[in-house]
Amino acid sequence: MEPVNEYNILQASDLSFWDGEFTFYSLIPLQTNGHKAPLFIVHGADYNVLKFSALADVLGNDQPIYALQAKGQKGEVQPHNRVEEMASRYILEIEYITQGQPFVLGGFSFGGIIAYEMVKQLKAQGKSAKKLLLFDSYVYPTYYYSHPRRKKMVSWLYLIAQLGFMGFNMFSSVPNFKRRVHLLKIKCQGVYLKFKHGSETQYQLQFNRSAKIDEKHTLAYQKYHIVPQPIKVHLFWSTKKLYFAHDYNCLGWKNIALAGVQKYILPGNHSEMFLYPVVEELGAKLKILLNNDD
Repeated sequence: MEPVNEYNILQASDLSFWDGEFTFYSLIPLQTNGHKAPLFIVHGADYNVLKFSALADVLGNDQPIYALQAKGQKGEVQPHNRVEEMASRYILEIEYITQGQPFVLGGFSFGGIIAYEMVKQLKAQGKSAKKLLLFDSYVYPTYYYSHPRRKKMVSWLYLIAQLGFMGFNMFSSVPNFKRRVHLLKIKCQGVYLKFKHGSETQYQLQFNRSAKIDEKHTLAYQKYHIVPQPIKVHLFWSTKKLYFAHDYNCLGWKNIALAGVQKYILPGNHSEMFLYPVVEELGAKLKILLNNDD
């Protein structure tokens, strides 16, 4: 294949990766026109990358933007079970279409952890991304530790704190109460469907994805150990908190991103970041940042 011209990004349909049983495409083109360095956003723990479409619209026709979806959502191939594997795979697909040209990397929620690992791997190869953007991405306390026993102990402590936070949050306002009730209904429905049909059918009916991906990604969360690096992150975080965090100021990044944490505060909550009207403010802040080469 001929090398692409500067920022002349190929369609994802031009990609062809063979992993032994199935050709899989992680890159989803959201907006491929424009002369600027393309922005790649890694999926969150809900695996929904179409939510980034509104951001592509807000950024306009001169900003190429791609999403990276998780492998194995439909169960056609085995999902990754290590963050390091996800990172290396996504790097391969990005580099295949950028052909050595500069790009910007971002990640939403858990995708920010993957994006950080990608930048870490790129640095080890003598490469880099122009910027690392984190969209409400939280460094869970378990990521700080490598020893399984310590990870498990910290996980239990975090769970206790999270349950206390959710109880308080549920009764803090009518919208929060309705949201928690809705989530409880989904949970109860899931228990019923799992008992009746098994976990695989339950996931397909409720979430339109395979149960395997949640199983494998849970292993990835549990095993991952984040290592501090001389990396600067641009952290976009929501003012309304839906989940407990041990560090609401920098979401756990202060002692990890050693080159600094630049914060951008947005209205709304974690689930609303890529929805109107919040995405308009996000897009306005991003335009300024992406146009700044510093």
